[in-house]
Amino acid sequence: MPSNLDGVLNRLVAACEAPDDDQVSVAQIQRVIGERSFGPMLLIPALIGLSPIGAIPGVPAVMAAVELFFAWQILFGMKHPWLPPFIARRSIGATKLRRAIERIRPFARWVDTHLLRSRLTWLTRGPFLKVIALICVLVSLITPVIEIVPLAGIVPNAALAAFGLAVTAHDGLWALFAFLSTLGSIYLLIVLL
Repeated sequence: MPSNLDGVLNRLVAACEAPDDDQVSVAQIQRVIGERSFGPMLLIPALIGLSPIGAIPGVPAVMAAVELFFAWQILFGMKHPWLPPFIARRSIGATKLRRAIERIRPFARWVDTHLLRSRLTWLTRGPFLKVIALICVLVSLITPVIEIVPLAGIVPNAALAAFGLAVTAHDGLWALFAFLSTLGSIYLLIVLL
């Protein structure tokens, strides 16, 4: 199971090496990342929401739905992420995925070296993992409302990405940052209502 961003990217590259038809399915990606890895499954949609693609109307809401899907599974005590077959069969070109990975690899290595550590690990395990999942559900539900304001989806996606990093690297400091970003998301919701 990967414990940092570079580890996640290495597993994604491994998925790109396997296919014969230059397509990598979501099921293959899940298999190589690790079927017990909820952290990357929370992290990847949030990073998409934070990327320039996330500025497209509707994308933050779709990524929030994916987050919601995995956060509920954590709350219900599932041991590994489950994907419905119609999602598991979806695929992306292996060459395209490999190029995207190589573009973000320097950033991932910088984050791993400078920002991620195994600290305050108790904030990312046991009952605290359920608390993280519950907050991810809350943030995922308010993201579509916040998205009404252009680029406001950055705040909840930052919280979701920080939770994904915290769970992936067992870095409780990122969980604390995510809690603060969640407060910012709630504030934005209150202002909009």
